[in-house]
Amino acid sequence: MTVDTHEHFMRIALEIGAEADRQGNMGVGSVIVQDGKVVGSGRNQIRTAKSPLIHAETDAIADACKNLGTDDLSGTVLYTTMEPCPMCAGAMLQAKIGNWVVGGRFKSVGRTDMGQYSIESFATFMGADIQITSGVLQQECETLRTRFYLRK
Repeated sequence: MTVDTHEHFMRIALEIGAEADRQGNMGVGSVIVQDGKVVGSGRNQIRTAKSPLIHAETDAIADACKNLGTDDLSGTVLYTTMEPCPMCAGAMLQAKIGNWVVGGRFKSVGRTDMGQYSIESFATFMGADIQITSGVLQQECETLRTRFYLRK
């Protein structure tokens, strides 16, 4: 995939993340793409759904599985505006998504509650063969995510 393709789908994820932000949630959005088409989308809904489980990535996975009628998302690409947490990274592995495209990073936004965690360290720990592309529209993604904390 090209840089333009990555930026195109990350902009869609940013729009979805902006909707989460407008609803009072953390501004994180994700899309799952298969054969150049969005087959699933999700946003952080922790505050509005009152559930710590509805992160952008898990929401997008559930949507893609429903839309495709399968729990096997092999051959798809997941775009997310923020580095996936360990729960989401585990769900992405369970769904067999082998290509992850990430905008913002925890370290860059000052998140320190997960120690030395990164998606790369998670993939290594799990022995997973994942293609990871990071830094796509990173500044825009991190700015969206940090709005949540600025409101507090």
